[in-house]
Amino acid sequence: MPSIWAMRISIALLMTSGCAAAPISSLKQGWTEMAAFAQRPGPPPLLPIGGRHPNEGFLVDFTRGYDEATHSVADWFMDAGWLDADFSRHNVRFDSAGMTLSVTRRNGGPTPYLSAEFQREGFYGFGRYEVVMRSAKAQGIVSSFFTHTDRYFGDKHSEVDFEFVGSKPREVHTNYFWDGQKGESDIGLWFDASADLHLYAFEWMPESIAWYVDGVEIRRVDAATASAPIPQNSSRVVANIWAANKQAVEWVGEPEGPGGSALYRCMSHVPAGRTGPQCSDSFTPPPRASDR
Repeated sequence: MPSIWAMRISIALLMTSGCAAAPISSLKQGWTEMAAFAQRPGPPPLLPIGGRHPNEGFLVDFTRGYDEATHSVADWFMDAGWLDADFSRHNVRFDSAGMTLSVTRRNGGPTPYLSAEFQREGFYGFGRYEVVMRSAKAQGIVSSFFTHTDRYFGDKHSEVDFEFVGSKPREVHTNYFWDGQKGESDIGLWFDASADLHLYAFEWMPESIAWYVDGVEIRRVDAATASAPIPQNSSRVVANIWAANKQAVEWVGEPEGPGGSALYRCMSHVPAGRTGPQCSDSFTPPPRASDR
């Protein structure tokens, strides 16, 4: 697929909970995301990547709500040429189950559907990224977890992706981008990704990327043999959901019905060479059919 971020932003404003209306304003307030990495004594600074020192690792427990110091949700319109997406803060909800990102149909407006997005503030580099999520099951809807930066941030385009096409719940789209080149592959799953929470992870290193599902490696690319170079810029960490239009329908199909929702329980990053808390510490994936 083309990058969702190789785009012209028509309106760009990342809203925090102090500005947003319900359901954001109804979240539990007054908590700060755990900073276990910052509390560890004496780690040397992370090496620069792409001319920028990346931030330390993090663990986001979405069941605790929204941390206005380190989290942001999108409230803007994106014109990417191949896709228009209108992201609304009203389509982000936090509760005891975690964070729900929704696509909803509407009457009027620049697009027939509203989408949703979450970002962890800061820029992050090589290391392990994890998410515990349940994808949306809806025609023409994509739910995702990825790293990203591009010319909007003064960088070359860099991205590592997990993307779930709503009409193909037993498959995951893995992809990466570096400076106009990409390497994509659809991987079959042994379960329906929209039926339950699962653990998805990728290890992005200077010379390789490996993708994992419930602790099982499903894909690996190495610089020496990869179809595209390994990304080399520190990046934002993003979870989003969007409805296809324009050329995007050729990939994911025409949206139908009221929309769909994806649930996110946890998100984490442990920088290369570091140790620290991550989602897999407290999440046990559902057993495989052969293990029951």
